[in-house]
Amino acid sequence: MQNKLFHEEYKALITLPPRNDTETEIYEEYSFKSGELLFGGQQYIFPEGFNAQVSARWLDDELLNVNISVSAVVEAECARCLRPVSLEISGELMYLYYSHDAGVPEDDEYMPVEVDYLGRVLDVMPQIEESIYTLIPTKVLCREDCKGLCPVCGKDLNEGACTCDNDNTDPRLEALRNFVVE
Repeated sequence: MQNKLFHEEYKALITLPPRNDTETEIYEEYSFKSGELLFGGQQYIFPEGFNAQVSARWLDDELLNVNISVSAVVEAECARCLRPVSLEISGELMYLYYSHDAGVPEDDEYMPVEVDYLGRVLDVMPQIEESIYTLIPTKVLCREDCKGLCPVCGKDLNEGACTCDNDNTDPRLEALRNFVVE
């Protein structure tokens, strides 16, 4: 399945202030269409699309601080019982843009982004996309104590026990049943 959330035509362009202006902060808001995303074997549906807010400010002539906040409602299946789950994701990530000629300071607060050239206009769409990937959960659960499905009959164990044999040991692992660690 092809990802239908991030389209090639999506751009998030910001016009930067002059490099010597460390006081001015640029702020832009973006709204993106609904779509779906396949990530880590899990399908995520963004029924209302997603929103991004971007602010940018020069720290000095060579370093650009970009804060990206994203928010969305996401629909996915529970990883254990396959029930539909709707969840809200939101968060802010900080990026530090620098040209490959300039050194980047070591700082755990920022995610470094090396670019060939920092001009007057910057497309931050790759970092908005990265922010979405960073914020979506890799494992979606309908609830923390979800019991999942019976591996034999497929019954939803949240609705009650099934009549299958409770010993679901994989026969290939049977030899380990009497294994003793000394």
